[in-house]
Amino acid sequence: MELIHSQGNDYVISVKANQKTLYQQLQDLAQRDTVFSIHLDAEQTRDRQTTRIAAVFPLPDSLKHLWSGAQQGVEVIRLGKRQGEPYYERRYYITSWSQQADALQARIRSHWGIENPLHWVKDVVLGEDQSSIAAKPAATLMAFIRNLVITLFRRAGHHSITAAIDRFSNDLNQLLPMLDFPSG
Repeated sequence: MELIHSQGNDYVISVKANQKTLYQQLQDLAQRDTVFSIHLDAEQTRDRQTTRIAAVFPLPDSLKHLWSGAQQGVEVIRLGKRQGEPYYERRYYITSWSQQADALQARIRSHWGIENPLHWVKDVVLGEDQSSIAAKPAATLMAFIRNLVITLFRRAGHHSITAAIDRFSNDLNQLLPMLDFPSG
């Protein structure tokens, strides 16, 4: 954070439940009466109904000293229905921006536009988080292969990596031209 902030940049960092102390601190801060900005929006897409509530609250000096440039915390609650099933998510963030909840919620959502097409595919479709490979050279090679697979399929016009894997997994002659290798 020091490098980011010292170069005049800002950040929004997701705090996950495995960061137990910080996560609990943010959770406690969000429940106090010090929230100074709230934004609510709702949308309906094909099979999803979503309501988002973003609440912005100040950080105490003790947290500001640990996170260079940190100004405030953000709690984002998402709830609604996906394919007819209810869901509820609560996430916490630390940010160096001094913006209102609507602007911060927009920044957080735009990050998911980057996160979902790559990391979600690597984690969920290609099973990266479930990998048991522990040796760094092998893990690095597999990460490279996953990135290559995603890049090749997307460059070939396949938006669904799952569908592309299903289509090409048993047909090397169709897959090789994507690598500019002659087939047959």
